[in-house]
Amino acid sequence: MANWNLSFDFAAVMLIAIMLVFFFDERMVPMRSHRVFLWILIVSMLITTLEILATFMARHVDIIGYNELNAVLSLYTALLHLGPLTFSYYLLCLAHVDAFRDKVLRPLFIVCFAAPLLFNIINLKFHWVFTFDTAYHSSYGAFILYFMDAIVIGVAFLAMYREKRAFSFLRLRPLLFTLLFVIASCFVQALAYIPMLNLMSAMVTLTLFHYQQNAGHVTDMLTGQFNRRFMGEFLNSKFSDHSSFGVIMVAMDNFKYINKSCGVDNGDELLRQVGLYLGGFRTPSQLFRFGLDQFCLVVDGRYMARLPIVAEQVRERFRHSWAMLENARITMSASICVLECPRDAQSYDELVDALDYSMGIAKKVKRGSITYASELDFTKVRQEKAIEKSAKLAMDKRELLVYYQPIYSVQAQGYNSAEALVRLHDEELGWISPEIFIPLAEKNGLIVEMGEVILDKVCAFIHSCNLSDTVIKYIEVNVSPVQLMQANFASRVKSILEKYDVRPQQINIEITETATIGPSPVVYDNIYRLTEYGITLSLDDFGSGNANVEYLNRLPFTIVKLDKQIIWDSFKDRRAKISLEHTVAMLNELELSIVAEGVEDEQSKTLLSEIGCHFLQGWYFSKAVPEDEFLRAISMQEVK
Repeated sequence: MANWNLSFDFAAVMLIAIMLVFFFDERMVPMRSHRVFLWILIVSMLITTLEILATFMARHVDIIGYNELNAVLSLYTALLHLGPLTFSYYLLCLAHVDAFRDKVLRPLFIVCFAAPLLFNIINLKFHWVFTFDTAYHSSYGAFILYFMDAIVIGVAFLAMYREKRAFSFLRLRPLLFTLLFVIASCFVQALAYIPMLNLMSAMVTLTLFHYQQNAGHVTDMLTGQFNRRFMGEFLNSKFSDHSSFGVIMVAMDNFKYINKSCGVDNGDELLRQVGLYLGGFRTPSQLFRFGLDQFCLVVDGRYMARLPIVAEQVRERFRHSWAMLENARITMSASICVLECPRDAQSYDELVDALDYSMGIAKKVKRGSITYASELDFTKVRQEKAIEKSAKLAMDKRELLVYYQPIYSVQAQGYNSAEALVRLHDEELGWISPEIFIPLAEKNGLIVEMGEVILDKVCAFIHSCNLSDTVIKYIEVNVSPVQLMQANFASRVKSILEKYDVRPQQINIEITETATIGPSPVVYDNIYRLTEYGITLSLDDFGSGNANVEYLNRLPFTIVKLDKQIIWDSFKDRRAKISLEHTVAMLNELELSIVAEGVEDEQSKTLLSEIGCHFLQGWYFSKAVPEDEFLRAISMQEVK
């Protein structure tokens, strides 16, 4: 030890000192992990400083004395083993796990905290941990402490893996990479007696500082307030600690109009001023920029009673003008929502949903006023989240059901095709209507994955039952507007068909009118690529919307499906019947195949066949049925 080159230790001291300066120079982040990181810096500085001091004392031990050196070495060794404990606690804080509240982790951390202190006190007399005569020698107690260090770090990583959804792996990869250098430096220091451990530990700390503790990563650059990403981390820790708190969400009304009419620079200045005002409340709170024109003020649970007062002060402030650039002023209103947690939300996801729902109502009904979540009914929101969760689970477990409704051919006097219809069943919710979960899936983007799962199941069914050997020529698969907006949709369809060796002619893509509204190059490109591949297209719900004839003129549809409502209306109203007859005549003139939906009785079948419909679909023939029932139905027809 006396012969150690201290260059690495001096470099570590300088690195840690620089980090301490930056740490106190930046904005303090209100998280337990931020405070624990400060302890990591302090402990790292003490360990390195004591190692330098012990090395100088070892070089002059004859003058200083062995007792004094042993005391410094005991303190150094104790801190050396407290370092991994502090680091492990920090990792757990990142995953929102409180080690001293966890029934398993708490005794482990207490033992690992007390053991180095106790061992090094006893070492002064019994030398369990180390001895020093002319050199530093580790004893069996040191290996016990090293083993405990390995256990506590391993437990921390296991706990982090258990809570992996609480953090981003991308920010941990650099940390894991530098940890390999720490392990390597331990071997180098043990075998070659080169004191690299402190420098490599400082490098890990620097990595943590840059990727986890950098205030710039959690701050909105325009307003200087904390951003939405950090709001999630901050509130997740609050929910993990079972803390109570209030949230006041402030949404500036007509902000987009202000940006357009007054200019973006004035809009930015207005956001900065609102941020400064909301961040200046004396009531203990944290402000976050939640969206383009939205701020969230999180108030400590001890001051929950002040929520209405603060909300009223905010509304009153928006009744007065705000200063703009070049001495201009503008007056605008703000919609305000107030929530109390955990009463109104028990998790961060629930809180975001509650905020969106509350603000949606506030913007429609109570613009410029205060809306209290306690006065709203969140039943619909919770039901939608339950349905969304059920749909995700069904897709993950490959339990999303596909039923088939056969389509009757007037010419062949039997089934010749079928429509694939998705079904969702939940153990608690029961059967969920597609009219409910399909719009939800479109709203949250889940429909893209759901559509691929459905097409995959249909192609697997066609392949497994050799559908080409039956009377069924093709299966219709519904496609959502959201799917058609994906640039790679056509190529994904092609790859799924090739995966199951399904011919393009065996699949018909059914597109709703709303999917084709708007001159979207992506939609048109996908449609034409599908037809070039050999897949036929049908326009669904024809007659239920506007500009349907325009779609037929500009897009390569070969099949048109008449909306069931116009068919039902034709049996109730003479004008509706005439309109239906002329519509069918026009489609025949255009040489398009016509499918009539909603056929429920013999009268409908006869009339629709007589006026020129080529195919009929409805409960008169069959409802949508599972695969085995569908196969039995078409096999019975083949026997006849």
